Amino acid sequence: MTLANGIGQLESARLLLRRIAPDDLPFFARLHALPEVAQALYPEGRPRTVEETAIWLQRTLVSYEEFSLGHLAVLRKADGVLIGRCGLTELVVETATPGHGLRKGWFGRQRVPAGLALTFECELGYTFDPAAWGQGYASEAARCVRDYARDVLRLSYAVSAILPHNTRSRRVAEGSGADAAGRLDVMGRTFDRYVWPLAVGGETRLQPISSKR
Repeated sequence: MTLANGIGQLESARLLLRRIAPDDLPFFARLHALPEVAQALYPEGRPRTVEETAIWLQRTLVSYEEFSLGHLAVLRKADGVLIGRCGLTELVVETATPGHGLRKGWFGRQRVPAGLALTFECELGYTFDPAAWGQGYASEAARCVRDYARDVLRLSYAVSAILPHNTRSRRVAEGSGADAAGRLDVMGRTFDRYVWPLAVGGETRLQPISSKR
């Protein structure tokens, strides 16, 4: 996400979170190509090519400017090593619950059908190098972003869309204060929806914004 109010970076006890930069492409290309990462990250579970990750990175840079959203690179303070990403991105969902089935959702606006009443939410997501798994880094980064969304952006809530088999991600959300809140159909696959309660009486400057597309 674009850091507000002149903030250059976010920090926790062990981590530093900064904007993703073009020079980070080799790390993220390797990360997104790992089968164990892709299975937990993408609806179809397919590893991404370098070219696809380059498109993702460019869209992240655009998202910083257009929506004040986007994942941040997560570095370990002890050695400066890049170990993952965490941040807020746009999740578009149907405002009304359909008569049957699940509400549909989309990561970004590109594939959303016309004519739907939509709600634009902030999705708190996190993806880490398997070499850094099991050390509490995802939880630490997620709580750092959660606190920023609550205390600086003053958002009233954020959400996380998590594939049901992704037990690691569910544990991070549940252990950090997010509550299970039903399911969504995102790009043809069922995701668990978690809600992060944030600032009481907070603004909805970034989300939710209801509109007709």
